[in-house]
Amino acid sequence: MKRTANKVQREYMAAKALVQTLEEREAQIEQAYISAHGIVNPDGTNPERIYCIMDEAIFDKANEETAAEIAACDLEAEHNAANAALKAAEDRLIEYGLSISPAGIRSTLAKGAKDNYTIRKKLIDLVLRLDVSTVPR
Repeated sequence: MKRTANKVQREYMAAKALVQTLEEREAQIEQAYISAHGIVNPDGTNPERIYCIMDEAIFDKANEETAAEIAACDLEAEHNAANAALKAAEDRLIEYGLSISPAGIRSTLAKGAKDNYTIRKKLIDLVLRLDVSTVPR
């Protein structure tokens, strides 16, 4: 069976999954805090995340306390390291995409990926969806 993803693509997918997992853990901590303290917005809705709290004083207190909890369990440091690894994996993915792109547009794509966030994200998406079994060695 042919592989449809190469090492660079798999590393990016793993780094992205780790960042998403850590973000979900942070969201769970925030949701637990909101539930434990019975926080409700003035319109009667329950905020899903800390940043959804409408009352500024409650938001400030909740933000400070959950940030301390996240930092205390080293989740913040782990998330920062995972984000750095994701950025490095994105750079390698873009580099791979540029290496297999036609020479005539390679410099334009490289400049766009460096200067424009939207182009960078689109290039990452295209390279990630690429079936590498179709790329000649």
